[in-house]
Amino acid sequence: MTRDFLLIDIPVFVPEYDENKEYGWNKFKDNLWDLLKNTTKGYCMYCYDSIWINGQRRGQIEHGIEKVNLPERLEDCVPNLGIACENCNMKYKKRGEMQRRLPPQSIKEFGEGECLRFSCKAPCDKFKKLRAEYMRKGKIMIQPFEARKADGGRSLRIQYDLYQCKYIPSRNCGEYDEEELAIIEGHIKQFALNGADRKNYELEKFCKNVIDNRCLMQGYEYNNLVVELFRKKLQGISMKEAINICKTIYPNVHYRNNVT
Repeated sequence: MTRDFLLIDIPVFVPEYDENKEYGWNKFKDNLWDLLKNTTKGYCMYCYDSIWINGQRRGQIEHGIEKVNLPERLEDCVPNLGIACENCNMKYKKRGEMQRRLPPQSIKEFGEGECLRFSCKAPCDKFKKLRAEYMRKGKIMIQPFEARKADGGRSLRIQYDLYQCKYIPSRNCGEYDEEELAIIEGHIKQFALNGADRKNYELEKFCKNVIDNRCLMQGYEYNNLVVELFRKKLQGISMKEAINICKTIYPNVHYRNNVT
C-alpha cells in the first residue's frame, strides 16, 4: 500500500442543466434543488457531509458570491447557486463576508449587458472573471464548477489524507503557486475542515465496521462523501488488504475524534 492510495480526491461538482427547464433562487427553486442534490449525490459542496439526515433535509441553496454584491444580477444567477449544509452556509461562510465584498468597478462591469437569469445554463465570461476575482480576494473556492484563480488557469482541488485525517491541497494538479496555495488553504481554514469541531465520526465508524465485520458493508449508508469515496476505492483491492488499510487508519481517526 502506498501513501497515495490513502489520498481521496474530492470531486468537482458540475451541474448538467436541462435545456427545457428554468432555474433560480426566487423562482424555479425546486428545479434547482433537485438538480444540485443529484449533482452532489446529496452532500454539502463545502464540507461533504450529507444534506439529508434521517430523511430530513438539512441543506440550503446558497450564493457562491454573496448576492449583496449585486442583488439584481447575483440573486438568480444560476451558475452562482450551489448547495450547502446549514453549518457551512450560515456559520462558516459568513465569517469574513464583509472583507470579501467586491470593488464597485468589478460589480459595475459584471452588471453591464443583458442577463439570461432563469434560462442561464453556463457561467458567462463576465461571471467567470468576477468569480475568479472573488476567490483570489477571499481565499475561498466557491461551488459549483471548477475553481480557478483565473479563467483557463490551473484547477484548484483538495484531497483528504486518510492517514493524517485531514484535508490538503491536491497533489494531482502539478505544483501550485503561492497564490493558488493561499486560496486552497484559505478555503480549508474558512470552513474549518481540519478544525477541532469538524470530526469525521463516519470515517471512524466505517473503518471499525470493516474490521469487525470483514466486509465493506455495502448496504450501510454513511453521512459523509469521503467515506463513500473511500469505500469505492477499497472495492478495487482484496478484502484482506482493505481490512489492513482500515486497521492502519482507525487508530488515527479514533484519536483525532477523541482529542478535545
